[in-house]
Amino acid sequence: MKAIAFVYAGNINSYALASLRGGKSAFERSIERAGKFPETDAIVVLCSPDSRIEIPASPDYRLCVLSDGNTAASLFECMEKESGGYDHAWFAWADRPFYDPEGARKLFELHERSRAEYTFADGYPAGLMPEILARGIIPVLARMARDSALRVTRNFVFDTLKREINSFDIETVLSPVDLRQLRVDFSCDTAGNTLLCESFADITADTAPALVEERGDSLRTLPAYYQIQIAGGCPHECVYCPYPAWSSGGVSRSPGKKVTDRSDFMSLSDYSNLMGKISEFSREAVVSLSLWGECSGHPDIVEIARETLSHPGLSLVIETTGLGWNGSAIEGISKISASVRNAGEEPRINWIVSLDAAGSALYGSVHGVSDSAVADSNLRTAMDLVFSLETLFPGAVWPQMLRLRESEQEVETFYRFWKEKLGRVIIQKHDHFCGSITDRRVADLSPLVRHPCWHIKRDMCIMLDGTVPQCREDLHALRPLGNAFEEALPEIWKAGAEVYRQHRNRIYEGLCGACDEFYTYNF
Repeated sequence: MKAIAFVYAGNINSYALASLRGGKSAFERSIERAGKFPETDAIVVLCSPDSRIEIPASPDYRLCVLSDGNTAASLFECMEKESGGYDHAWFAWADRPFYDPEGARKLFELHERSRAEYTFADGYPAGLMPEILARGIIPVLARMARDSALRVTRNFVFDTLKREINSFDIETVLSPVDLRQLRVDFSCDTAGNTLLCESFADITADTAPALVEERGDSLRTLPAYYQIQIAGGCPHECVYCPYPAWSSGGVSRSPGKKVTDRSDFMSLSDYSNLMGKISEFSREAVVSLSLWGECSGHPDIVEIARETLSHPGLSLVIETTGLGWNGSAIEGISKISASVRNAGEEPRINWIVSLDAAGSALYGSVHGVSDSAVADSNLRTAMDLVFSLETLFPGAVWPQMLRLRESEQEVETFYRFWKEKLGRVIIQKHDHFCGSITDRRVADLSPLVRHPCWHIKRDMCIMLDGTVPQCREDLHALRPLGNAFEEALPEIWKAGAEVYRQHRNRIYEGLCGACDEFYTYNF
């Protein structure tokens, strides 16, 4: 039996070519590990013609340049051309330094014993186990991929197979401990994941469960999701939201003013400085507008989008009621989005439009709009915005409904309507903010066994004045971590590490004890 190893480098960046812990780069290590996969006597590095990184030439491997960018079809065609005369083909990624040859041996034994056509591992952290294909199915996959627009993503092999999944013999090696819920990715593709690799340089498939438990603090690397409040005002006083009561209450830093009467905003200069600090610290992150309030009325909303996307590692989520937008602002943001998006790349701007109802009666009820004509008009305006945005930002618009006891009867109608129209929809659970407002949840969906909070692990919230609360639940900033305008983000982030350590030790103090948002996960 002869095998050839394909190592895909079309997506690598500078992290993969930099020295890892003072030694070889992730790219060098991935090539070295691929050469140790069972029965392998040749390595082909697959690269993209439009790659921003030059792949170094080496006698250890040969290069194959994809004919059509990073499409699955061109990749399979390259594999078909290069794999003639071989029985099996390994597939690995050039930015993953910790492929385990012993784990690959287990894959190979199962693959041969079962006469499988495709064998992969499941339950392990990403980056430890390669995939293996029988050479005979590669031409089949190439033909299937030609009929689709599938891009090369981490799951593209299985995504191609599953189009006719019953036609293939597939086998799986299961991890003895399922670690998928940790979303750990040992790839040198982002600053956060590279830090993770620095902390686990000796990991193998067999030692992964013990090491992840032992070094659990290292899983909290860098903030990946920043929720930022850029506006104080909001057109609604929603029954499910604590913000209106906090704003008008005159307590704990609140302005003592109704949200519907407020017109205060974060200045563009403060926001620009903040983006510079975020880009320098996290390098890659999602920035979400607005933590509280409606961002549509911000006088510099187009420049805010421009400033965010001027940093190559940052992307933007705009969460809105769908009200208050004008055509010129939408068009301006659309032009910015188009100017920074390369063909085939994921959009760098996503929209979430909080509709929360299928009909105007419920819309008025949950949004605190007593006039039925106004409620009907507002719902139509917000829905029209969804359709307009979908034209300008195809595939990047998400109608959202909050699932409440009051709205349960309309959830299915809402879901079916938008699933048919756009193909995507968000149904979100209600957040009772640690019991501080009425609990309107239809059901308790929290896991039976609690795990450390995703938000403490990967999010940072920044309020209008720069205050960084412990998390979004800490609306009153009772446990502030610092001020993002005045202090360094690394120090602020470090201030939240103790809470994460407490969670790892199953200690949930203060707000955390009454919170059920710990298992929800943002973009």
